[in-house]
Amino acid sequence: MKKDRIQITLTPTESKKLISLSIIEIDTFKRALRGGTIVIHPSSTTYFLYELLTNESPEPWVCGVIVSRGTCINEAMLAEISEISKFSQFWVFRNGKLVDSPSVDVLVEELGEGDVYVKAANAVDSTGRAGVLIGAPDARGTAGRFMDSGKTFDTIIPVGLEKLIPSIDEACRAEPRRLKYSMGMPVYFRELRGEIVTEIEAFKILFDAEAFLIASGGLAGAEGSVTLVVESERVDEIKDFVLKIKNAALPPLKIPDCPCSWRTCFLYDVKLINEVDGDGQNPA
Repeated sequence: MKKDRIQITLTPTESKKLISLSIIEIDTFKRALRGGTIVIHPSSTTYFLYELLTNESPEPWVCGVIVSRGTCINEAMLAEISEISKFSQFWVFRNGKLVDSPSVDVLVEELGEGDVYVKAANAVDSTGRAGVLIGAPDARGTAGRFMDSGKTFDTIIPVGLEKLIPSIDEACRAEPRRLKYSMGMPVYFRELRGEIVTEIEAFKILFDAEAFLIASGGLAGAEGSVTLVVESERVDEIKDFVLKIKNAALPPLKIPDCPCSWRTCFLYDVKLINEVDGDGQNPA
């Protein structure tokens, strides 16, 4: 059958919805949804995954964020970062049903073979490695506790190609203790291990289509967008599908007022504090 091509531009939020739609079709995810445990870390990508699974919108829906003033945190999560081992804002599904989340340490102990952990990444490089920013002072955060556990659960890592960086190894050199200044919260960076799902994998999962990236960025609302060419026998289906996810949107976000408690953050030293607003992109 003849393969045709379609050129597509997706904003970061549209990519997040595309990737979430593909995750629910991954075999390991479907099996865990039927008869296991799925732990989903709140993020601007997994927001759409929660909606797909519950037909409701989550609250709170994101933890750490990158906004125009720098690295920050959702105000609703401030109380949760004081004791990371007790963090319990995950979305946990057991046998397909949403249940109350225990603390991260309890979850890590409970997870086993056939279960799934979904953690969105802040970065992906051209070799297919991904990583996440860690604001917790122990440099592990919640993701580190899952990554270091040695348990046999499956990890799915959604990440849009807007987050493509040159090198995960280079990013791992981030070290808050060496910072004199920072725009917002000083952060560590650590690698994530698992099944990475970008827009390219999403089109493969959903349509058995081959996609490749031809441009990033844009203007007039397309800042951070990706432009791809997708080759498939099903381009008419893909066209209709993409039209349905266009204009995907996220809820408003509130971040803490400045000045904050992070000693390296320098925005309160200048008039920028009154000039830079809190709108921006979530890191995961």
